[in-house]
Amino acid sequence: MTRTGAQIAEQLQAAGVVSLSWHIADRDYALPTVNFLRRAFASALWSFQNFFAVLSWTEEANDCDDFARISAGFAQILHYLTPGRPAQSALAVGEFWYQKDNFGGGHAINVACCGLEPSDVVFYEPQTRTVVHLSDTEKANATMVRF
Repeated sequence: MTRTGAQIAEQLQAAGVVSLSWHIADRDYALPTVNFLRRAFASALWSFQNFFAVLSWTEEANDCDDFARISAGFAQILHYLTPGRPAQSALAVGEFWYQKDNFGGGHAINVACCGLEPSDVVFYEPQTRTVVHLSDTEKANATMVRF
């Protein structure tokens, strides 16, 4: 199943995502499944991070924005290498930078569109390789969304 970049933006907005900066680079996106993110992707991402010894958070040198950037790029590599993937498509996994409720500071994670509905917008914490829940205010306080 694929969606256009415009449909991805509409779905994110319908899910309550409000961003100061939108970057949706590709025309068409294939949709991952939540199961893929939780299992195969999490395992492959851990192996990749372990191989390059970048599993540990290090202030500024290997922090949340680095984890989110690596994770989104790695997801695209896996998509590109997947036999039978929709031709000429990117994977609907991107970076999501926002202001956290609990301490008011900025944080970067990943966002994925895993279906057609606003409820299918999923947030992924690449530092723990888990799907996470964001509050409505965190979704509305995005500073950057990049696919």
